[in-house]
Amino acid sequence: MKRRGESARAGMTLLELLLVLSLLALILGGGLGLFAALDLGKRQAAGLVRNIVRSAENTAIARNSPARVRIDRQAGTIRAESLLIVGTYHFEGQAIAGYGPEGRADPELFSDEGFMGAAFHPAGRIGATAEIPVTHDPAFDFTRGFAIECAIFREQETNGRLFSLGASEPPTLALEVNRAGALRGRFRTRLGDEFSQKAGGQAVIESESGLIPLGRWTQVRMQYDRESFALLVDGAPVSSQEEHSFVWKTDGPLLLSDRTLPFPGKIDSLVIGALIAGEPGVLPRSVHFAPESPARIEFEAGGALNRRLHADPPRIVLEYEDGARDTVVVGFYGTVE
Repeated sequence: MKRRGESARAGMTLLELLLVLSLLALILGGGLGLFAALDLGKRQAAGLVRNIVRSAENTAIARNSPARVRIDRQAGTIRAESLLIVGTYHFEGQAIAGYGPEGRADPELFSDEGFMGAAFHPAGRIGATAEIPVTHDPAFDFTRGFAIECAIFREQETNGRLFSLGASEPPTLALEVNRAGALRGRFRTRLGDEFSQKAGGQAVIESESGLIPLGRWTQVRMQYDRESFALLVDGAPVSSQEEHSFVWKTDGPLLLSDRTLPFPGKIDSLVIGALIAGEPGVLPRSVHFAPESPARIEFEAGGALNRRLHADPPRIVLEYEDGARDTVVVGFYGTVE
């Protein structure tokens, strides 16, 4: 049988327990209210946008190549894209070697007098070609875009193909020069999205005549980024057109010159780039891109904004369900505020 003092102490212990539980309920309730006031959706969305924009800018600086941010306002996604160099070739030692898969060509198809050292020299001879086996190299995925640049020395006023990619005719992509010194570039499109297995038609671009002279080294570049398909000569744009399709798959080797349409001269300093994309950032359901947010933000090599596209600092505006708005501003020198 319990004594009176023990029963009193037991009662006090139960009362203390009830008081502690009440205090915990108050504390937890207040904590939940505090977390609600923070609105993690807002903080997460603004941080996500800033991080992806900064990642594109940092890539443009680190790789010294263009990068962009692509915004899909309807889907609520934001993604960074950049140009990655996947192959460089200079043809020293009578070899198709460099950074990228090693190619092959007959030893007599080289010249010691190139743009930088030796050069590949088909010289317009039927059957003269070099082959680089890129089909099974995942780096050579041009689905989202590409840039291929080389130096050429034209020796004859005849038609010739500089390079092509793909197993069939028409190829996935190709660049040619005609007897009048004009460039003609093309690539095969995909029907549908980036994963489509249906080949589409061709996107074709041509330059004016006389741009590729005889007897002089000229640097040419064909590039595509799902916004613009362009040709450049010695670093200056000579032709461009709007295009948004995905590129057909890499289903064959990269060929320099062509067996039936050989290039009438020398090819050197080949540089190949592929446009790659990071994982898309998805806004929380309670957050949306405002209509005035840009569809894309372009960074030039080195990290500064592309001033041809952005006359003013671009502003990415986020709208929340409670009517609040948040703005991420990208400065001309790539600063993110």
